[in-house]
Amino acid sequence: MNIPTIGGARGIFEIFVPGTFTLLNLAAVVYLFPFTDDQTKDLIAAATSNPVVVLVIAVVFGYLIGVLLRLFRTSLPDRISAAWLRKFYPEAHQPDGEPELWVSEQFPYIGWIGEVCKRHLPPEALEFYRDTWEPRKRPGHNRTFFNYCKILMITSKDDRASDEIYCAEAFSRYISGMFYALMLSSSLILITALLRFIASRELMVGLVVTLCAYLIATAVIIKYFRFMRIKEVETVFAASFKNRHLFQLESESEAPTAANEAEEPDL
Repeated sequence: MNIPTIGGARGIFEIFVPGTFTLLNLAAVVYLFPFTDDQTKDLIAAATSNPVVVLVIAVVFGYLIGVLLRLFRTSLPDRISAAWLRKFYPEAHQPDGEPELWVSEQFPYIGWIGEVCKRHLPPEALEFYRDTWEPRKRPGHNRTFFNYCKILMITSKDDRASDEIYCAEAFSRYISGMFYALMLSSSLILITALLRFIASRELMVGLVVTLCAYLIATAVIIKYFRFMRIKEVETVFAASFKNRHLFQLESESEAPTAANEAEEPDL
């Protein structure tokens, strides 16, 4: 059986893992909630003691929750990450104090890709950028061109480039899903811990430790998420540059049409 992996065409685990993680935390919170009745607790305990039931619930509801988390855009953790880097990362600012494009520009960072070409890549890459990417830099339409480049690379015969693009995108989606899963789980755990302390003066160390671990994981995601998104865009640009003949073919296919129209005699 061919089991899809993170980065595969279907990307099942980038949805399934965050959803199952949220489902497990939701079940634990309901069980530990101070106002949950004994019958509900017994039902949860009985369900978790049966591996078959656990598998069915995880597949059905874990995937469903993962799909719901997938509906949240990656732009929120991306903006939070950029704001954090502008605040605490010295390399995010130019000598005059202005923020670098990679922490101020919105996805897909077409302007920053131009800076990367100027600073680090060979002249051929900069020429390709100026001919193909830079003219498409328009507010509100950058994502359309970026998605077009991804589809063009994925549908090309370059399987290695397609796999790299799939993996980079799926990893960003997975981390984004885990960001929302951690935020939701942390909120539920915090509410449960506070209510148990108010109701019975009982401080559950396990919940506090889990909450701290989730908050640390969320902070790490915020710190590095913008770097992962930039890596995704750089992967698409590198694949586009490697297969730049595809863009040239499209330009050449349009040129004869325009020439024929110009040379067509008046009747």
